[in-house]
Amino acid sequence: MAARDPAPPELALVETFCNTVTHLWGDDQFATLSGANDWLRQSGFPAAEDDAALTELIEARETVRAFLVDRSSEDTRGQVNALAQRHLGTPRLTSEGILTFEREGSSPSIIGAVLSALLLHGLSNAGERLKACAGTECHYVFYDHSKSRTATWCDMNICGARYKMRSYRKRVAANGSGGQA
Repeated sequence: MAARDPAPPELALVETFCNTVTHLWGDDQFATLSGANDWLRQSGFPAAEDDAALTELIEARETVRAFLVDRSSEDTRGQVNALAQRHLGTPRLTSEGILTFEREGSSPSIIGAVLSALLLHGLSNAGERLKACAGTECHYVFYDHSKSRTATWCDMNICGARYKMRSYRKRVAANGSGGQA
């Protein structure tokens, strides 16, 4: 995908977690349990124990991506809320006034860490810059560093160009000009 600048540190985990798959090219680091565990260990998290845990990782990743595609979807918000109930602990304000989530008796999970970052930082003005590509076959997650905050595509030369070409072909077909635009 595009060589975009990464998300700021507080949202980088959300971006990298979602981008463990590149739908456009069919590359998925979570395609196998060993692949997922390699990624988890490199990211500082415990390995997934079995195929059920792998399935949960993939479902969580796609739920977060779906939220970034359409933050207004009640269904997706409900799925994010359900994930948060399962993976986040009790909200707590630190002495510095920072909201955290504490879950007793368990090691930090990648899903909990991603949701925590999404909820603590992803709903702010900076978090609104974390987006999923508008390409329906892509939805690669990126951080919009543009001044206007209006970036739509992960890469204008790939997804943006595909969209423009489809739009052009649709206009040509509608005009019946047979390619003579």
